Amino acid sequence: MIRVLSQIRWPVLTGFDADRVADALAEQIGKDYPLRERAQEAQFLLTPEGVTQQVGGVLHKFTSGDGAWVVTLASTFITLETSAYKSHEDFIPRLAWVVGQLKEHLPLQRWDRFGYRYTNRLTDEDDVRDLKKLFDLAVLGTVGLDFPDTIVHSVGEPIYQAQDASLLVKSAFLPPNALIEPTIPPIPQRTWLLDLDAFATGPSSAFDDTEIQRQATVLSEKAHGFFAKVTTDDFRNPFDI
Repeated sequence: MIRVLSQIRWPVLTGFDADRVADALAEQIGKDYPLRERAQEAQFLLTPEGVTQQVGGVLHKFTSGDGAWVVTLASTFITLETSAYKSHEDFIPRLAWVVGQLKEHLPLQRWDRFGYRYTNRLTDEDDVRDLKKLFDLAVLGTVGLDFPDTIVHSVGEPIYQAQDASLLVKSAFLPPNALIEPTIPPIPQRTWLLDLDAFATGPSSAFDDTEIQRQATVLSEKAHGFFAKVTTDDFRNPFDI
């Protein structure tokens, strides 16, 4: 697993001063996230001429001293991301705490989208070659076919919908240095990517600590339940999953 993140989006707020709110949030969370950066959001559009990049809004990023945890604040969302994920029991209270600090300076009353995303990537050549031993054929798609030619690139992107939450599953077999999206840096070898984005759409009826922890737990369990169904014992046993 290369990263886990949760993002909460809300409607456009009247009179939102991102710089002022970011300054106030920095004072609240600076002890845990002392490194601060101001960046520009990059938006990518798929056009007949290919992928084009447009400049989006301002992002305020707050990073832990070891670089493993990042809080990103924009005008309509906040994200908590980590490369050192242990469990949802560890992650969710951190998320609720950050949002709680933000709410002291921003009148957040509802969210429009709540996401909890796990990005898994296999890079070992033996694992990439033996994907059918590690994953159910249903998630491998055409990669799982016994076809004599060498597969170079394959991407699948189904969406599952339930009453409590939806799940976007992106599975990808990628050649060296392939870029599937800008937030996942390419690497110089063949890879297998399984990206699970569990999400709920609002408007929500509450934005308090209890609701955040409840909704995040629902989303985490949604993604973990799918992961358990599509991985084999050969994958799970070495990691005691």
